[in-house]
Amino acid sequence: MKNFLKKNEGISLKFFVASVIIVVCAAAIGIYAFLSRRIYYKQYKENIIQEVDRHINVILESMTDTDDSEEDNEKLDAEVSLLASIYGGRIFVVGSDYKIINDSMKRENGKFIISEQLINAMTKDEENIVVEKDSYIQYIRQAVDSEGKVCGFIIVHISKDKMQSINNDVSYELMVAFLIIMILCVIAAYYISSFSVRDLRYINSQMDIAQNGHLDEPIKEKGFKEFRNLIGNYNETIEKLADIDSSRQEFVSNVSHELKTPITSMKVLADSLVQNEDADLVMYKEFMSDIVDEIDRESKIITDLLTLVKMDKKSAQMNIEDISINNLLEVILKRVTPIAEQRNIEITYESYRDVVASADEVKLSLALSNIIENAVKYNIDNGWVKVSLNADHKYFYVKVADSGVGIPDDCKSQVFERFYRVDKARSRDTGGTGLGLAITKNVISMHGGTIKLYSESGEGTTFTIKVPLNRAQ
Repeated sequence: MKNFLKKNEGISLKFFVASVIIVVCAAAIGIYAFLSRRIYYKQYKENIIQEVDRHINVILESMTDTDDSEEDNEKLDAEVSLLASIYGGRIFVVGSDYKIINDSMKRENGKFIISEQLINAMTKDEENIVVEKDSYIQYIRQAVDSEGKVCGFIIVHISKDKMQSINNDVSYELMVAFLIIMILCVIAAYYISSFSVRDLRYINSQMDIAQNGHLDEPIKEKGFKEFRNLIGNYNETIEKLADIDSSRQEFVSNVSHELKTPITSMKVLADSLVQNEDADLVMYKEFMSDIVDEIDRESKIITDLLTLVKMDKKSAQMNIEDISINNLLEVILKRVTPIAEQRNIEITYESYRDVVASADEVKLSLALSNIIENAVKYNIDNGWVKVSLNADHKYFYVKVADSGVGIPDDCKSQVFERFYRVDKARSRDTGGTGLGLAITKNVISMHGGTIKLYSESGEGTTFTIKVPLNRAQ
């Protein structure tokens, strides 16, 4: 069984906690690095555009102030070439007629250039247009004269080589930072997961001790609140298991004693006959009669034990059917009345209404018979027993009251235990086995009902039984 559990023990909590922490940290850091890289790239591009803008302002001033003299043209060429060299790109100065006034590479001078972006800049009053290509960024800036009319454009092609190089450097630095942080996260995840399962390991070690039979050693409560609650529940369970184990041992001891007593009596009687060579027929009959009584008593104990064992099983079969509780009680009382008449005990029965319930007739009959027979057996001579039946829309109620010897307060909590007797000598005289009330309680519980006891020593006893009309309820 242990090997099977080891093969099917599943994922450890420590591994799960560590994995979750690492995955969450990796995802969070990865998202942060990705967004940081994009934000840095965007900010860097905006800064370059702003720098380009400042240089363009100088070129625009030259364009508006120029009178097409050779000196002015040379000055414009110098400024365009400077801007192109700074950003590793190409500069076009375009007039309002879309004619290229100046090309930093001197290849397109005098030619016309028409594009959607230029038309938009001319017709839609878009002063600045930025278009990002694969290898460069195209920046278009309007040139406006003193009257506010568009007199031309500056088109700047900014190379992305430097931006890409810087972007790669940033990516490398972010990757290094990511690896360092992930190493720290793995270390933190290891210690956090180890700390989170520390108390569970402690509980498991203590459970191993209990598994070896040490049920009298509770686990010391410590750790987080949840673990303290778990330990508290475990200790309560262990305490109940210890009580069950103690009850089991006591039950085995009681069974051994109860079964041994009749056998011992029979052996004594048989030895007496064997050793008495002068025993006559009358003595033989008397001794054999006593032996038969002990055999009957032994048989009754065994029968009750078998009945109790069958009812203790969770799979005990219940033959549920609709039965008349009124008729059932009348049959039981008819059977018990002759016993009561021998001691002049009056039995009265009162039924408030006809009651039909879903129940196992045989088992319920056994339970009610035990209660009513006990009311007669443990009663005083010339006493009385009162049985009543009532019901509401959910339950039926059977009350059995007697004028008997009653039950002391210190015995009330034990009367439903197996082999427990309030008065051991009187119980054996009446033929009791000490199992009747235990059987009764089991039967009532199997029907989903309850049984309560009210008694005063010397003033009689009352049992109240409450059972659902429909067992499914």
